[in-house]
Amino acid sequence: MRIPINKIALLVSIASLMGCGPNEGVLKSGRPSADSSAATPARSGFEQDLSDMRDADYSFIYVLRRKDGTLLDSEDRALIRASILDVNRRVVSAEGRAAIIGTNFPVPPDKMRAVYDRFAVENYSKTEAENSDTAR
Repeated sequence: MRIPINKIALLVSIASLMGCGPNEGVLKSGRPSADSSAATPARSGFEQDLSDMRDADYSFIYVLRRKDGTLLDSEDRALIRASILDVNRRVVSAEGRAAIIGTNFPVPPDKMRAVYDRFAVENYSKTEAENSDTAR
């Protein structure tokens, strides 16, 4: 059975008029919409690492950076390991310029003194009230 060309053309025309085409829902799936990316700006690696430490609920969180702002070297990392022994997590962040330390144990003052002498220290630790609330 042969179908005349004009009937094939008619069927193709009808199909295109009926909206046969790619499914927009499928095409857009997996891609973030413009609205969602504007609503939640992407966090930097450092902000994400610090947020992860807070989410892990560590009592003491310190961010250590070299005072001259350069990259942490092997000597810096060795001093951090030797000074702050009882840690739950250590992360090098900010493209190698910061070490984030998360621990549930207080660092002895004499060990922290060596850290303060060498590094600029940002303390994101919980307050005493926050620590006592989590102990209950």
